[in-house]
Amino acid sequence: MIMSQINRNFEELLENNVQEFSGAMALNSDVQGMVKNTFDVQVKLSLKMHLTYQWWKSAEGKQAMEYAGIVMTTEDFRDIWGYKKAFFSEMINLGKLRESESNKISEYKQSTENRSVRGCLKFAKDGAESDEESEGGESSTTLMTFSAKAEALESDKGASLRLLSDGKIEGVNERSIEALEMLLAKAKEQFNA
Repeated sequence: MIMSQINRNFEELLENNVQEFSGAMALNSDVQGMVKNTFDVQVKLSLKMHLTYQWWKSAEGKQAMEYAGIVMTTEDFRDIWGYKKAFFSEMINLGKLRESESNKISEYKQSTENRSVRGCLKFAKDGAESDEESEGGESSTTLMTFSAKAEALESDKGASLRLLSDGKIEGVNERSIEALEMLLAKAKEQFNA
């Protein structure tokens, strides 16, 4: 018996024995379609956001804003879109990707059913890295991460470190080391209390 027939038989069994299952497969199909459509809409929106953001930052945009008497910080601009800072940045980066390397987005869409802005950006980044790595060896995966927000460091920038499976550590700088040392000191304090 082929798998699609087994699946259909199982589906009929559930429809006949579980009242709540009625219509579940159609609803599931709708949801999967929405996820795909949501990503496609996000890609279109990201390009518009990116191009609008570029204009807003340009000399022409600044002059037009000044002429209209509008004063707006980056945070104000981001708030117009209604996104938190991290997702706003991801959307802008997706827009840049859409403008310059739309083929990466197409490749991503072909590679997965579960699509997201962050997943696409990671795919584009890792794809670029794996092209280089294929010449020199295998790609590495992240085994451990550490990140600290700017507020925790009383700084204008956060810090992060990533331990990779090839033994390399990304993000090593004075700020990230100080942040990790601060966390370890607090953890030892709490452990010994």
